[in-house]
Amino acid sequence: MSLHMLKLEPEMARVARWARDRGLLAPRGDDDFGYVLHALLAAAFGTLAPKPFVLQQDPARPAVLLAYSGHDAAALHAHLAAFAEPDAAEALRPERMAGKAMPERFAAGTRLGFTLRARPVVRTDRDGNRKRVREVDAFLAAVADLPPDAGADRGAIYRDWLARHFAAGGAVAERLAVDAFRLSETRRRGRARALRAQRGPDASFSGVLRVTGPEAFAALLARGVGRHRAFGYGMLLLRPA
Repeated sequence: MSLHMLKLEPEMARVARWARDRGLLAPRGDDDFGYVLHALLAAAFGTLAPKPFVLQQDPARPAVLLAYSGHDAAALHAHLAAFAEPDAAEALRPERMAGKAMPERFAAGTRLGFTLRARPVVRTDRDGNRKRVREVDAFLAAVADLPPDAGADRGAIYRDWLARHFAAGGAVAERLAVDAFRLSETRRRGRARALRAQRGPDASFSGVLRVTGPEAFAALLARGVGRHRAFGYGMLLLRPA
């Protein structure tokens, strides 16, 4: 399946109004809009909703939403015109949607610069019970059995976390940096479908990678890195190395 990069310029005031009307915004002002955009894209594009995606916000410029999709902009326009909720379509401003086809494969040995916003978490079971899996900050999981004075480096642990994802996805990191980190609050549906807040690690990475397995890397690019890929995390943005 071919991969396409899409660019949207959502009108964030309308996005917030759409979300508020549906009770999707956090009561406090620290919502990361990950769940809101997930729901908005589903309302607009249904099963064609693109992921992974990343929202880029700069006070001096309009917000930009970049996403990867197995469908081109024409297919998304057609679905939106036929089936989207009108207020969802207006919030996304489809007249400004643009797209391009990504290369089908990057050859082995290709060096690529990248940026990535990711949620560096791991999944662990409880006392060996796979039915009680929970999600844990990769840093906290790594230091769980270390003494308090061990001096563990959060950045190094996150870099190792990403390097493992690259290795499984047909790439090796030649240079890797954690540019920013914070604990952010996200909103997710619980088992009873009620929205609940989750606080977790939110890290921005950059660096240079080298493709080692073209097929695996193509799959990684389309799938995204780590978890919460449908909520604004995991999109690898590439540039010349």
